[in-house]
Amino acid sequence: MRAVSFALEYQAGADAVAEVFREHPDLYGHSLACTVTSDYCWRVDRLTGPAEALEEAELAFAEAGHAADCFGAAECATEFRSEVLHRDPSTRILFTSWQRTGECASIPHLALEYVGPGVLFATERRGPRYEWHVLLPSDANLGAFSDAIQAEAGEGIWFDLQQVTDESAWLSAYSGRPALPYTHYEAMAAAVERGYYETPREITVEDLAEELDVPRSTLSYRLRRAEAELVRSFVGEPGE
Repeated sequence: MRAVSFALEYQAGADAVAEVFREHPDLYGHSLACTVTSDYCWRVDRLTGPAEALEEAELAFAEAGHAADCFGAAECATEFRSEVLHRDPSTRILFTSWQRTGECASIPHLALEYVGPGVLFATERRGPRYEWHVLLPSDANLGAFSDAIQAEAGEGIWFDLQQVTDESAWLSAYSGRPALPYTHYEAMAAAVERGYYETPREITVEDLAEELDVPRSTLSYRLRRAEAELVRSFVGEPGE
């Protein structure tokens, strides 16, 4: 087996779902499952981010979620379903499914057509960039697959073939980012940006808490919980 990684870069207005990610750079999504047959596609995705971004993303998926995977499908009258499996202030887990029509071509269906059955997918989304990591047989016709994606993508979508490597790239992508509460992720991101994790540290917890306008104890708690979740994820241990 080998893995191919590529990205789709969406220009402004090219896709409703991509537009929400573009407008909310802190919104992050990754796939939990993606299954394809010749006629249908089903997938489950986890989104994390601020509440406003999640609400907009949920609405975009409900109205045109299949168009994010089906090139040219924004106006097609496909049988489409979207359902929220889990909802909390910092997370959504979304189920989407659609029937393939003659007017659209999705990456999973192109893989089925040019590579064959048994292909596995992992995706990540942040900003206008939609990254795909595909696990496929070593003898798969990768050239025909990538050519088909470029041919179907059309205007407003830029295709970037990143790398072809062994299966470890797919395994890493499939794990996704740990599902931290958004406040914990926000605290850790600010700590990284302000040099809290540098050696020596460039800012103290007290000063960072003052910048973020939160109590020191709250910031310290959020950083500890985020660090614990990242460590568990890295060593493969379950969370609390």
